[in-house]
Amino acid sequence: MSQFKVVITDFGAPDSDLEEAELRASGLDVTLVRLNTRVPEEISRHAADANGLLVGFAQINRQVIEHLDRCQVISRYGIGVDMVDLEAATERGILVCNVPDYCIQEVSTHTIAFLLCLNRHIRYHDRNVRSGKWQSRLWGPPARLQGQVLGLVGLGNIGRAVARQAQGMGLRVLTYDPYVAQEEADRLSVELVNLEDLLRRSDYVSLHCPLTEETHHMIGQAQLELMKPSAFLINMARGPVVDQPALYQALVKHTIKGAALDVFEQEPPSPDEPLFQLENVICTPHMSSWSAESSAQLRQDTARNVVTVLNGGVPRSVINRKELHLPDPTD
Repeated sequence: MSQFKVVITDFGAPDSDLEEAELRASGLDVTLVRLNTRVPEEISRHAADANGLLVGFAQINRQVIEHLDRCQVISRYGIGVDMVDLEAATERGILVCNVPDYCIQEVSTHTIAFLLCLNRHIRYHDRNVRSGKWQSRLWGPPARLQGQVLGLVGLGNIGRAVARQAQGMGLRVLTYDPYVAQEEADRLSVELVNLEDLLRRSDYVSLHCPLTEETHHMIGQAQLELMKPSAFLINMARGPVVDQPALYQALVKHTIKGAALDVFEQEPPSPDEPLFQLENVICTPHMSSWSAESSAQLRQDTARNVVTVLNGGVPRSVINRKELHLPDPTD
């Protein structure tokens, strides 16, 4: 019998070759089990004796964690760890890790692509040309991009990459992030403001914050009503950061001009989602992180976190590091 068991709960790749290669290269005696499920009861049953979990979007809640009798580490395929009950994991002494430098280039580029499509009304004009309308200009002329204001909610690695690209196109950048110091904002040449100020002043509001109790429905009716009628909302964070019915009403009533969404409150969304009926919304299927290179990096680094722990080490990206009193790798 193998010394260690590692379980992949769910992930979209058709195979586990890259993960298996990382485990083999470690020299550890490891059995890799791929479940392909997000059902908590199935995960509890099959992962009870696992030493490590690799998790996509499966909910690793307290009930699941209480069944993990041997688990040392939960490693997330991605940056956000909102699907893992951090408090329960910490109580059991389980390290929760992510891949913090994953898909920075991809998501930031996707954000700028959304911004440009909204600014130039690309979706609207593409549809009109296909239907035989050549000179239709019902949306009016787009505003010149240079000098417009981009408001970033969240200035982590991805937010900073978006800021750099936007500044290169002549946009002025505001940010709301309660965890960023003024000195850091100054270094990045972005203006640090409160959320209300950002919403009132921005021509584009782009969300790049994690999903937490404090950010759940951070953007609701009251916040949308603060925005300019000519402004656009871009959600690149998590669906529940935005109150989706409130967004629908704001778009229908022209409280804001349009929106671009890579994430939704329910994923996959229902085919009859009301937002899909609106002309002023662009949607993509939570794929802004995707590229051949980012996918390979993600799979390797997610597995490498588990290898490090099973070898007795501490990965560089432990989310509950402080709570578990682990050393800081930067010290």
